[in-house]
Amino acid sequence: MQRRDFFKLSIFTASILVSTKIDALASTTSNSKTNILILGGGFAGISTAKYLKELNPNLNVTLIEKNLNFISCPFSNGWLGGIKDITFESLNFNYNSSVIKYNYNFLNETVVNINRDKKEVITNKSVVKYDYMIMALGIDYNYKKIFKRDKQKAKEAMIKAPAGLKPGSETIRLKKMITDFKGGNFILTLPKSSYKCPPAPYERACMIANYFKENKIDGKVVIIDPRAKPASKAKAYLEAFATIYKDYIVYTPNTRFKDVDFSKKEILIKKFDELNDKYITSTLKYEELSIIPPNKANDLYKKSGIKTYAQGWVKLKRPTFRTVSDDDIYVIGDAQGEYPYPKSGQMANSCALILAKELIERINKKEFDYKSNLPGNVCYSIIAPNKAAWVSHEYKYEDKLRVYTQSSDITSDNYLTAKNWYTSITSDLFGI
Repeated sequence: MQRRDFFKLSIFTASILVSTKIDALASTTSNSKTNILILGGGFAGISTAKYLKELNPNLNVTLIEKNLNFISCPFSNGWLGGIKDITFESLNFNYNSSVIKYNYNFLNETVVNINRDKKEVITNKSVVKYDYMIMALGIDYNYKKIFKRDKQKAKEAMIKAPAGLKPGSETIRLKKMITDFKGGNFILTLPKSSYKCPPAPYERACMIANYFKENKIDGKVVIIDPRAKPASKAKAYLEAFATIYKDYIVYTPNTRFKDVDFSKKEILIKKFDELNDKYITSTLKYEELSIIPPNKANDLYKKSGIKTYAQGWVKLKRPTFRTVSDDDIYVIGDAQGEYPYPKSGQMANSCALILAKELIERINKKEFDYKSNLPGNVCYSIIAPNKAAWVSHEYKYEDKLRVYTQSSDITSDNYLTAKNWYTSITSDLFGI
């Protein structure tokens, strides 16, 4: 990438981190009795709390999160791959710093149920009332799609073949699997349907391969992908597989993961045979395995009577973030299924600002034009030490919602921009 493009992207990154002047939208009325409840303290939830309090400090905003600290999915693959300066500590943040800076309420509790008729959320410790609720609970794994009714195998998979798309214990387990690896096949399987952060598994493959390469481990990272090419940043990843990691990554497209035998340490796959125009079933041995099952919205959405699509993503009332089931309940982040928005940290942050602006206007009994307030996204992937690539998404309403995508080459400048993005967004959210 040329240096002028590097600076152009840096400006783009800054613009979507703070895409409007907050002060210009501050409420002109007092709404101290308006109770806004946010469920989930990931990028979507914590961003929404921040923007709401910036827009109107008089709002009573409460965030409920079951974890004591925030763990970032972005940059976690770099930690797995042993990239210098990316430590486990650099992925962890204390919610208290955000609460103090933006002055919202924080409850470290687990949501048990939601009573929409009474507008109450029941946790393991209390009952919390709301006027408006924003659900940002993220994803669950749908192991039933691959293992049918075999609940025992699903439990085994969670422990022995962690998906690693939820921050915390899964990431720690993957780290140990990588650092203890002695050789053989380290297999990553991808689902056919949409999942959290499209580039993440390919970035993870590169980072595991980087660890093998740096530590001279005789191992192969085998990617089982039902797609014909990587779901995101295809050009950059295919280049990395063929050059930087040609001795460490085996990319297997048009191949479906079907089953696993944990006792034999082998998986069953169906690979498309182009010559004979049919799928051929075979087995593949492994030493370590990470299975990413089909993703769906957190089970609490369905439990609360919030309508979802067949795959499990939440139905929204176009062009808003309000659910079709309840006009006073909003959903943003990875669980929404209405718009072609990548399930990324930056997209969650961008949508949070739009939702906050709309809700402030709604409280003030004003109209809000969603079609003129669209999110932006930029997603970085660490490909190798000091090298990264990005993909950006710009949205416009023309005859319908359209997306304009750009992607980059693998460069050292992109790595610097990625680090700047991560530092900027986490500093902004946590006031550090």
